[in-house]
Parts: sequence; C-alpha cells; structure tokens
Amino acid sequence: MPAAPHAAVPAGTEAPLVDHASLVLRAGRLGPVLPHMGWILRVSGHVPRDLLAAEAVRLARRPYGLGRRVRPRRIPGARRHWRVDPTPPPVALREGPLTPAAVRRWLDEELARPLDPERGDGWRLSAAHADDGDSVVLLVVHHLYGTVAGALRASAPHDDPAPWHGTTEARFVPGARFGLRHELDALGERLQLGLGGAARAARDALRRPPAPTPAPGPGPAPLRPAAGRDRTRRRPAPGRSAAILTCPADEWDAAAAARGGTGNTLLAALTANLVRRGRVARGGDVGRPVRLVLPIDLGDDAVGARREGASGPRATMVTASVVLPGGAPHHGDLAPARRWMKAAFAAEAATAPPVRGVGDLTRLLPEALTVRVAERAALAFDACATNPGALPASVACLGDHRPRAVAALGFPIGLDLIAALSRTPEQVSVAVVADAGRIGGADVHAWLGDELAAWGLPDRRW
Repeated sequence: MPAAPHAAVPAGTEAPLVDHASLVLRAGRLGPVLPHMGWILRVSGHVPRDLLAAEAVRLARRPYGLGRRVRPRRIPGARRHWRVDPTPPPVALREGPLTPAAVRRWLDEELARPLDPERGDGWRLSAAHADDGDSVVLLVVHHLYGTVAGALRASAPHDDPAPWHGTTEARFVPGARFGLRHELDALGERLQLGLGGAARAARDALRRPPAPTPAPGPGPAPLRPAAGRDRTRRRPAPGRSAAILTCPADEWDAAAAARGGTGNTLLAALTANLVRRGRVARGGDVGRPVRLVLPIDLGDDAVGARREGASGPRATMVTASVVLPGGAPHHGDLAPARRWMKAAFAAEAATAPPVRGVGDLTRLLPEALTVRVAERAALAFDACATNPGALPASVACLGDHRPRAVAALGFPIGLDLIAALSRTPEQVSVAVVADAGRIGGADVHAWLGDELAAWGLPDRRW
C-alpha cells in the first residue's frame, strides 16, 4: 500500500450521512452487535511500528475512504454528518514472536473490539509478529464506511475515487458546513422521502409480479426453509472466533469442478458444513435445513443504473438465499446446490428491487425499532457465504513487504458465522468469522482443517 499524492480537503468539509448508514451506527450500540468488516494480510518479515503508523496516516488522508468520522446531530431526527478527519487512530502492534495459537488468540481479541466512528474510532489498524518471521496485519473497519470492496477502492492511492465507492452519497463540498438550517432542511427531506417511500412500497407491493418458477431440471427440487426459528440458537455474544485458509486458485476450482460445482458453490457448501458442526456443538436441531444468504459483489459491473427515487451509493451487490439440507457435514455432489443457487439468483434478478420504497420508508421509524426488526429478520438465516469481489491492487504491498496472503473479513450480525471469499488470479482465501456464543465456543480453526481434508484441499490455515 504505497503512499501517493493526495488532494487536500479542508478540515471543515462535511457531507450528510445517509439514513440507512445511521441505522448501522445505532446497531453497533445495541448489545453485542459488531457491524464491522475488514481485511487481513500475512506478509513476510516483521513489519515495524513506524511503517504501520505511516500506513495509518495514508489511510486517514482519504476522505472518501477512512479519513472521516461522524459528527453528532443537534436536532432529534435530523441526519448526522460526515466530517473530514485526517487524524488516524493509534496503531497496535503485538510484538512476538508469537506461536500460531497465540496469533489466533490475538486475532480473536482484535475482532471482538467494538468501533464507533461518532464517539470513538471508526477503524483500527493492528499487527502481530509470528514466530515464523511473518507479520499478520489486520484492519477492522466499521461497516458505516461502506462495503469491503468500496472502502478498499476509496482508500486506494489515487486522487479521484468514484463517489459510489464510499458511503457519502455526494462529494464533499470544500468549506461547506452543515449548520442548524441545513439540519432542518435535511429533516424535512427525510420526512418527504419517507412518505414517498411508503407510497411506493404500497404501490409496488400491489403490483409485484409473482416470482418466476425455475424451469424443471435434473436432480431434487429446491428445499424450503424450515418453519419457525431455531430455538437452540443463543443470543449474539461479543466474542468472535476466526479462521483463515489460503490455497491455489486452480486447486480450489478443481475441487469444486470435480463435484459438479463452482468456486461459489464450494464456498456455500463449506459454510453450510460449519453451520452443521455448530449445531452439534451447541446441542441444536441437527436435521433442520440450513439457510444461507449469498451476497456477491459485481464491482464496476453494477447491478444497474440507480433507480428513480433511490438514495445511497450505487448498488454493486446482488444477494440471494438458498436452503441446503441439514444433517451431517456433506462433501459429495455439488451439482444440486449449484442448480439451486443459480435459480435463486435468477429469481432475485427477475424481481429486484422487491419493494422500492422500503428503504425510504424506514426513515420514518425510530432507529432502535428498525434495527430490532432487521435483527429479527436476520434470524431467518443461519450464515452468510459472500464473495465481496476482487480486491484492488492497492493491497498488494505494504511498504517493501509483499503479502503472502490477503483476505477480506465479514462479521456475523445476527448469524452464526460469515465466510468471505477473496480471489486473485493465483490464490483463493476464505476468512471465517463466527459468533463464539452461537457455535458453543468450539474451535472453528480445527473445523476448517477438517473441511479442507474432506474436500481434498491443501491445509494452509493461518
């Protein structure tokens, strides 16, 4: 991540915080919810503290990336604002040499630290020195800053990032300040959008066409989600348990193709197996079907043009859900799962957006209520298997240190775990972050080793 010229932005520059982002901020203050994301690198050699500090300074200079924090609102119901802040949070370095087990404990501790870009720091850069001579460098970011791919691109060393790569909704206006009048105007706009969204939601709900029925094909019909909720799932816990694997991309693809699947199908199957193992560990309903949510980032090939009345960054994610069988971990034929996933994404594309006004409608509801509703909706899913897209070239170096492996990180919010796949032409990395309470405090790292052996993949966990 080399330093690069940066166009200075006045310290007083501000931009409104989109309303849905305000909900993400509130979610991080309700119980043990950690709406975070991030990326992690394993580099050769021990990275010194001064290099980490220089990298933090570089990241803080990008106002569309991490060089901003949230300014509190002064009028109830008004929007908060982004304010440029080029001051990075302190870096944290755990000097070693640390054994692999100690590095894993360090990682779990770092992932469990809460972030708050309004009342504290919105991101944290840390590193640990391993006993094999490597360094593990971790950047955890509040989800308020966007998606992993968006925040990475907005933090990349170039001068003019596209505005949809961040979450600011509009470019910062040099020298602009949002006083009380601006907050009152924004409050009026919020009410107007909310009422308009309610009207659109009602109209679209009445006109919404039925979901297309997938064409019949070989193999079993798609499964239906189980009725009701899994009562053995515990409340979210503050602890996080992580495991990361890296393997050659051709071996990952070959393991999937040998079983009739693709790389994304294999990711979903591996995630489902971790859910099945978690149910055994907590004494849950093992036979219950596994329901996964599948977000895929399309990058610059966005889902489509911004629709009329839409707000927020341009959508680049397409999301579907799939139901897989319960029972014991499954390592066989991936063809049925591949067909089910393909049908799920086809149905999602045919009916998107399901109801255009829902996002704007939530502007009229109290934030705490909206967050609680979203949390209960998340309980319908067991886990998330996400492909956040190709990582930009800016993560390919850290000073003179070249990463041996790099992986994006997602955090489970109301789910048992989330598995994120990161891909380069040569390498595939999968980072699993689990809610320690939901999986009975079991060893996700060991589970991942069992999965690699069962799928015939090289054991390169870290």
